[in-house]
Amino acid sequence: MLLVLHLTAFAVCSHAGDSTDTIPYGSKVKFGLDRTLRFADFEMTYTGKRHVTPPQDPRGWWIHDFKVRGKGGEQTVSWSAGTGDIGPTRFEVNGADFQVELSRSDKLGPLREDEVVVSSIKAW
Repeated sequence: MLLVLHLTAFAVCSHAGDSTDTIPYGSKVKFGLDRTLRFADFEMTYTGKRHVTPPQDPRGWWIHDFKVRGKGGEQTVSWSAGTGDIGPTRFEVNGADFQVELSRSDKLGPLREDEVVVSSIKAW
């Protein structure tokens, strides 16, 4: 009987971090390749990073891509520090405005390599 209760408690605790939970806007959340994050207005899946090397900067930089799916369709949202300006990337879903932050959040400070912050923006 004790073993059954322990397994039930484990199942309840492990569900708390399940990807079916809705993530609150403005909070740090871990992301990973092909992991879908569910927000109130859309789903966002990290599809990976790619290196770009333009002629004017042979060192290049990394771009992180996310697939965003809302009721109105699907789009790719890309974030990059580019030449060093670490700021949010803004995007729109179903007429509402949002932003995605990697590396550093304006409100929450430094982010780990596997953390992202998605915020709802009332007006740009």
